[in-house]
Amino acid sequence: MLSQSSLQDSLDGDEKEADSEPVEEPQQTDAYYSLYRRQRSQQPGDLGDVGHRRTGSSDTFPKETMSQEDLSLSLLASNLSVMAETELRTFMVKRLSKGTLFAGMGTIVAVDLSIAEQPVACYYCLLHQDQPPGAQGDKLESEDVVTDYVLCFLGSTEKSLELFRIELDKYAQGLQLYLCAKADAAELHTQPYLSSWYDDAVLYVQRVVQLFQDRLSILLRAALSHTPVEVKGADNKIKQAVERFLCAASLQGLMQEDTQASLCKAMAEEQQKAIVIDCSGSTPSFENAVSNKFCEDWIPSFLNGLESRNPFLIRQILENFKLKAIQDMNSLKRYIQQAEMNNYALFKCFVFLKNCGNGDVLLRNVKVEHMEMPDARSVVKVLEEFMYEEGVITPSN
Repeated sequence: MLSQSSLQDSLDGDEKEADSEPVEEPQQTDAYYSLYRRQRSQQPGDLGDVGHRRTGSSDTFPKETMSQEDLSLSLLASNLSVMAETELRTFMVKRLSKGTLFAGMGTIVAVDLSIAEQPVACYYCLLHQDQPPGAQGDKLESEDVVTDYVLCFLGSTEKSLELFRIELDKYAQGLQLYLCAKADAAELHTQPYLSSWYDDAVLYVQRVVQLFQDRLSILLRAALSHTPVEVKGADNKIKQAVERFLCAASLQGLMQEDTQASLCKAMAEEQQKAIVIDCSGSTPSFENAVSNKFCEDWIPSFLNGLESRNPFLIRQILENFKLKAIQDMNSLKRYIQQAEMNNYALFKCFVFLKNCGNGDVLLRNVKVEHMEMPDARSVVKVLEEFMYEEGVITPSN
């Protein structure tokens, strides 16, 4: 079952168009940020609840107990103009008063600021400060005060920034490492980290497509098949960009958790050879690289997106790619159910796998998912034999 409502229709077999209307807008040039600190009164439920809050729960105390001090925000860092920052802070205080800030899980809304004629998208997130190791001596002194942070990233439109919600959540969580550091270290690293949010959490898709060009299909298949990838001869920025791209291109979060866990376990037991990418030369070179027709057919779309220099368009294409992969997997599952009682449906399964261009990945995935279902398992076994005989897949797949 898909976990995102926008993809829910693909479950019931009604194939919706994978190439939905793209996000078309000029490349974002102004990326803004603001970081605020809030020190509020300790409330019941605050202690020992850090792990629970990180799952996306809201503030744990009733709104009616908030004082004006609880709602006040102190500016720590921002690249907004004084007027725009004041407008943003007023907006965030109103959000606090309504209890609509969630810990560890960002929200994206449109907000009117004086920096633009049109509303701009604002990603905001509540971060709780963990008590640093060795701070027990200060516990009595600070036990009545809790320090929270409100992080805001602004730019582009609400629809576009929504495409990068997962990346922004992870980037926001990465800020906590600096917030929990000693004061000098926090001040040294926090502002550069905030300044890089757009380049690291959004532009990475453009950077990866630019680097790999038509060989991007290798990364796409690796993401769908859970194949490990190792990057050599590159700086941390490239390594992180590849890692983010693989995460964004995988179907994690769009499949049932037990299925996802079974797939990861099966891939680990198969001891797949990692794809090694050497970026030390003028163009990346690959070891153990595998691609397929399905992934290769999407390359023109990604390259067209690259020409537009619009990372939001590239990210939308990536979502469409994943949607099509999910649709094909659901189609194959339906055929397998029918093939348990119908030989013609078994033939349809084989034709579908042979022609979809992604048969090697789909067959492996459904094989793991149907491991505990004897009838379906026998159908998958017959399909494997057909595919081996036709040379569509090899035993190593």
